[in-house]
Parts: sequence; C-alpha cells; structure tokens
Amino acid sequence: MQASTQGPVGYGQGRTQTTEVVAPVVRVRTGTTVQLGVYLGARGKPSAFVWTDEETAVPAQEIIVRVAREGAWLWEGQSRIDVKTAFPRSKEVARLVRPFEDWQRFFEKYYDASRPQRFFWGRYHNEGLQLARRLQAALIDVAVVRYQRPIEDCRDHGAAEIEL
Repeated sequence: MQASTQGPVGYGQGRTQTTEVVAPVVRVRTGTTVQLGVYLGARGKPSAFVWTDEETAVPAQEIIVRVAREGAWLWEGQSRIDVKTAFPRSKEVARLVRPFEDWQRFFEKYYDASRPQRFFWGRYHNEGLQLARRLQAALIDVAVVRYQRPIEDCRDHGAAEIEL
C-alpha cells in the first residue's frame, strides 16, 4: 500500500486528507494451489508483475452452474443452493444473481421441448460460461465452479462438466 498526500485544496479550505493506493492482487488457481501475485510500479502505474511466495490450497467446495426448471441454476452436488445464503458476505456474488436469473428466464421462455434443436444453444452456452467464469473469479478462494450443459441440449447428451 502506498500513501499519497495532496496539497491545499484552495484558499482557506485546508488540505485534502491522505489517501491510500491499494495495489491490485491477482489470484490464479493452478490445479492444486491458488497462487497470489501483485502489480508493482510507481505512482499507481503498474510496470511489473511479481508472484508472491504465498500459496493456499484449492477449496474443497464444488459448485455447479446448470440450468433447470423453476429458477434453479446453482447446485452443490445434487441439491440446489441459494447464492445469497451460501455466500452472504460477497457483494460480487450478489451482483451476479440478477444476470444468472435473466439467463435462467431466457431458457424457460424460449426453450420448447418439442423442438429442442431450434433453441439458441451456442449463444446460451457462451453466456452461461461467461457468468460461471465471473462467479469463479469472485469465489476463487472459496469454491471450485463448474459449468454443466443442460440435459435438454440434444447436441451434447452426457457432456462432462467444464471446470473453470
């Protein structure tokens, strides 16, 4: 952390207070561990990236992103979980609830079981993977997130889960 003090604001208005500049931290999961790294540089402009010696184990909790009927989109094993109760302190995860609900509603609105091949599977899976990756980034220290294609997708019956 760096501290920067600014000069006077204006005549008779005093000085601004000291502000702290926080260096962005990068977390990368490498299979068995989570590596941490930081950007270094002067005046808030990063010029180098350095891995720290700190390592943590990959979390044991596994979460599956999979669409289902009646608003279900997040699973732990075979049971449905609610994001707000499972991760109450994570604001980033709370911000993802609305996009996931929209993604779920799109499936329920446009999927027709009599003509499954006419659904927008490519676009739908791309959006689902993007949301799952954002969830994984928010929960990198807490859980491993996987994306699973729905069983309704006639092109990918029995497709394995995609680990992010």
